Order: sequence, then C-alpha cells, then structure tokens
Amino acid sequence: MAFSPGIILFIFLVQLFAYTVKGLIGFGNPLISGPALAMGLDNVVITPGTLLLDCPVNGYITWKNRRSFQWRRILPLLLANMCGVIPGTLLLRFSLPWVIKTLLGVVVVFLGLEMATRSLRPVREGTDRPWLRLAVSFLSGTCSGLFGINMFIVAYLQRTAKDYSEFKGSMCFLFFGENAFRLCTYALGGLLTTEVLLFGAVSVPAAGLAMVLAGKLGPRLDEGKLQKAAIVLFILGGVSIIVKSLLFHT
Repeated sequence: MAFSPGIILFIFLVQLFAYTVKGLIGFGNPLISGPALAMGLDNVVITPGTLLLDCPVNGYITWKNRRSFQWRRILPLLLANMCGVIPGTLLLRFSLPWVIKTLLGVVVVFLGLEMATRSLRPVREGTDRPWLRLAVSFLSGTCSGLFGINMFIVAYLQRTAKDYSEFKGSMCFLFFGENAFRLCTYALGGLLTTEVLLFGAVSVPAAGLAMVLAGKLGPRLDEGKLQKAAIVLFILGGVSIIVKSLLFHT
C-alpha cells in the first residue's frame, strides 16, 4: 500500500495518543492503537511495525529491572509464550484481513471487560495452577504474534503474583524475550516489509513526543480516573472495529 501524507499523519496521531496513554498509566497502547489503526491499515503492517518500537523499549525496561527476575517461574512461561507466537504469526500472514480485525476487536473488548471487572472477582488462595499459567501464556503468545497484544498472561499473573517487584521484573523479561523471538519470526516469515519499516519510522517520533506529553500531564491528572477512561476507550475501540469488519469485510 502507498503511504500517502494522510496515512502518515493518521499513523502519527494514533500512535501519539496511544503512547501518551501508555506514558500516563503504564500500559494499554496496543489496545488503543490496534483497533484505531485497523480502520485504515491491515494488521500485517500494524503488528510488525509496532514491534519495531516495543522491542527496544521493553529491552531497556528489562535491563533496569534485571535484579527482579524469578528465573524458575518465568522461563517456562516465556517458552510457552514463544510457542504461541508461531501459530499467531502464521495466522497473521495467511488469514483474511477482515477476519483478523474482527478477532482483534473481540480480544480488545474481552481484555477491557476483564480489567473493568477485576475488582469484582477477588483472588482465592490456591488458584495459581502451573498448567493454567502455561496454557494462558501460550494463548497470550498467539495473540501477540497475531495482534501484538500480550496481555492475557499479564492479566492472569496480576491476579496471582505475591510481590509487585517480582511481577514487574518478570513481565519485563518475558516481554523482551517474546519481542526478540517474534522479531526473528517475522523476519523469517517475510513480514518486515518496506511498509512495516515506514510504519515504524513514523511511530518513533510520535512515541517520543508522547512520552514528553505524558511527563508533563501526569502530575496534573488522577491515575485512577485515567485508567477507567482508558478501559472505556479499549472497549469502544474493540466494538467499533468488530462492527466495521463484519459489515464491510475490510
């Protein structure tokens, strides 16, 4: 596809908004940018293009939190996550674009509803089962390979982790390991096209400006209200892309 000035501006503005939200609340940029960008682009461009930016960011965060890893806990999850990336990448390469977008909308709505209702589902002792962690990690890797959204394992471990420092360090390592593996998988699968590289080039200055804006806006805004507003955006974005994809098959 041709990257017209309008498409470039569209990518820049969406990524600027999505990474500003990430800078303010610490997560959620793919849940906003995915459905929004899918209105004008295919996921075969969006998902690899976003990875080009996420990989070095997660690598930096991993290095900063390198002393918080729990190797025995996170390595099996990383391996399961990587195994899930492979079928996700194949689906991204060979599935119909409107089918992928519909599935993306369903995933985003599901995650938005999970976050919105998390406080209504208190965690019970003894619910952290190793086989379930591995299954969720595999599913999360599949969604990451397909959509660039690796949130299912995060949602699960947030409910079972005993220590936030351990959770944060382990998740950063898992994200970086998955990102590096997915980057190699995309390269071998021929998904790092010229369009993907252009997408990444447009996204970098947008993300940089977003971090500056988030740094200035953050101290003035209430984090709790921001998270609630972001969840509403996740759900609305997911619903909108589902409706558009099913109605127009684009």
